[in-house]
Amino acid sequence: MLFHAWFALALIALAWSVALERGVSRDSLEVARSVVAKHLLPRLITREVLQHYVRKALRVGAWSRLRRESRALLIAARSLPVVKSPVLKGILREIFLEIELHTLRGRAVFYGVLVALRQGLLHVLRDCKRLITLGVGYLNLPLAWRVLG
Repeated sequence: MLFHAWFALALIALAWSVALERGVSRDSLEVARSVVAKHLLPRLITREVLQHYVRKALRVGAWSRLRRESRALLIAARSLPVVKSPVLKGILREIFLEIELHTLRGRAVFYGVLVALRQGLLHVLRDCKRLITLGVGYLNLPLAWRVLG
């Protein structure tokens, strides 16, 4: 009987945490994505950077999750020595962001920003190491204890 009560409470806590995670505001998600982009993405996009991100996407499994157009653009842009167009830079940075969010470091910074925003630690948003620490701490929590809101 005690096991069933504990199991029921665990299920309720899990459902509650999932509901709260889905309730994270769009503004918080946009801030988190912009902070990840600021800390992890390169400013200058060269041929070597493009090749690095193609290899990284293949290595972390993000390649198959990218849209077909994004994959084609990455392959085609590898022939450019340096990307100068602001529009193309913006599109490539969005693709790079998707690849980074598939890595542990990218997810750690993303969730670190969400945790920092929830706890009111706005000064932490400038420090990438502290964001990684917060994010890894959050990702190491059991699913039933993860609460963002």
